[in-house]
Amino acid sequence: MNRADIATPPRGQQHWQHGIDLAQESQWREAARAFGRATRAAPDDVVYWLNLSHAQRRAGAFRRCEAAARRALQLHPEHPLALRILADCCVHEHRYAEAADLFSRLEDMGEADVETRLQFAAALQSLQRHPQAITVLLRALSVDPGNVRAHALLSDSCRDRGLRREAVACMQTVLALQPGNLDAWSRASFEKRQVMDWSGLDDDVARISELLAATPDTAARTCASFALLSLPLPGELHRKAAIIETRALTIGANPLPAVEPRSRAGKSRVTLGFLSFDFRNHPVSQLLVEVLEAIDRQHFEVRLYSSGADDGSPLRRRVQAAGDAFVDVRGLSDEQAAQRIRNDGVDILVDLMSHTRGTRMGIVARRPAPVQVNYLGFPGTSGAEFIDYLIGDPHVTPLELADLYTEKLAQMPLTLQPNGRGRPLPQPMARAEAGLPDEAFVICAFNHTYKILPEAFGAWCEVLRRVPHAVLWLKETNAQLHDNVRRAAAERGVDPVRVIFAPNVAFDQHFSRLALADVFADTWPYNAHTTAADALWAGVPVVTCYGNDFASRVAASALNAAGLAELAFGTVADYTCALVALATEPGLAAGYKAHLVERRMALPLFDTARYTRELEALFARMAARSRAGLAPEHLPAEATSH
Repeated sequence: MNRADIATPPRGQQHWQHGIDLAQESQWREAARAFGRATRAAPDDVVYWLNLSHAQRRAGAFRRCEAAARRALQLHPEHPLALRILADCCVHEHRYAEAADLFSRLEDMGEADVETRLQFAAALQSLQRHPQAITVLLRALSVDPGNVRAHALLSDSCRDRGLRREAVACMQTVLALQPGNLDAWSRASFEKRQVMDWSGLDDDVARISELLAATPDTAARTCASFALLSLPLPGELHRKAAIIETRALTIGANPLPAVEPRSRAGKSRVTLGFLSFDFRNHPVSQLLVEVLEAIDRQHFEVRLYSSGADDGSPLRRRVQAAGDAFVDVRGLSDEQAAQRIRNDGVDILVDLMSHTRGTRMGIVARRPAPVQVNYLGFPGTSGAEFIDYLIGDPHVTPLELADLYTEKLAQMPLTLQPNGRGRPLPQPMARAEAGLPDEAFVICAFNHTYKILPEAFGAWCEVLRRVPHAVLWLKETNAQLHDNVRRAAAERGVDPVRVIFAPNVAFDQHFSRLALADVFADTWPYNAHTTAADALWAGVPVVTCYGNDFASRVAASALNAAGLAELAFGTVADYTCALVALATEPGLAAGYKAHLVERRMALPLFDTARYTRELEALFARMAARSRAGLAPEHLPAEATSH
């Protein structure tokens, strides 16, 4: 960065030139010191402050960078470079509203280049301001039509506005520009499956497998790990995808100094920290809130670190009240949030996100806690060497499959998924209110449509062909899937009128409607998780087909905890036969429904007190090993008395 046409005052000139020389050698900390000396010599020179701010940014000292940029703006209120640097600082600290305002000023001044517009659009997307983001992205593309990142961001905004086909088109443009873009292949396939468009699916799987296999084990590469979970890939490739994506997400994240085990040995309580983007009206909070409330405060302290927006929901308020402390880390950089967690004395940090939306892997990568755990939000390995344990159970994460995970396996005795008894109880409802025929055998498949692959849909259609009075009931996840579903049914010999769509309804009404089904038909390789437990709570038996991966075994775990382990099958043929039997053998489905309804409050699946004591015991084992200076090791399930 040169002084251009601005005359250099004599005071500070030598320090400034020394800083320039150091910056050219990328010695940013030393350069910042030199520029700092220049600003002290000439405190009213805007160029010195701009150089100082730039050097602090490159050195990773974002708070100091921000202070220098603000001083430059005091001297030159509309200086575009100062605005740009300050906006970067705000993005780094996840202060997206401030960043968007600064980028908007640059846009109004005519000082926004393509890269600035892309950052502006990304900040707007973080604020869920997608129409404005689309406008900004189209401006960027008018200047640089082949900009890959602009097309990818445009896909994101289309997706979040429910424009799934348009999101696919944007990703296909990315692939036309970069045929080897693994992330784009993953996301394009995912968005197509959102509308049950299976065209080219086998080619997608083959290409993604090829790109993953060709990626070096030491690479850092984004690949949309979550989107890959619903594809039939070998477990080894899921593990590799998580590893390379974690590396990409944590570049430059240096760990804090290690915690001396003896420093925590005298504590009377274990401090648990839970980090999540989803402390809101979201399945993670729906599942976990009763456990957070029930954790024994004599032995544990609970601190909640929220990286997501406050949606104003009653569930958000309830989660906030469930912790001993609730810390909003949205305005903190990853470094600052990690230091806050360290300063709070957290013994076990539980990451509830991993590779899900809103991930803050950069916080966990800095090792703020002696023990770090992957739990609940992401059904698979994090691929992170800085995460010690993955919480599972003997069904979901059997020790013989431990090679599929980078973490040590910590097994709950019965099931990893907390459920509790807080779901609404189904209320009487007529089938006609839900658009269902009164005399039909209703096969409910309320999983997200991205989980539905041709093999599962083919099995359902086979059941419909063999059971003339059966209908298939699908969740209407978006308005663009109807034609594809009806076409797929007709191609498989089923009258499309026998496929019925269920629109979104209020949470309470959902359970009353769900109880109208005769059976819940699961998907694979990504099972129903929360949705399976919802069905069992509503009194609807679940039939599942399991594989080897975490995501494909959760429903089997839930069935086991509900006393219905016999409804989990290892082959598609057995799965299909079970659905036919339930539809054709008088009283069979009714018997299962009676079991679930009559024993609802006694089933271990919904026993919050039992689950919480088991989870506490698992955390205590982790803490004991850590305080004894022992490395993490697999923690097999231990039998408990109830």
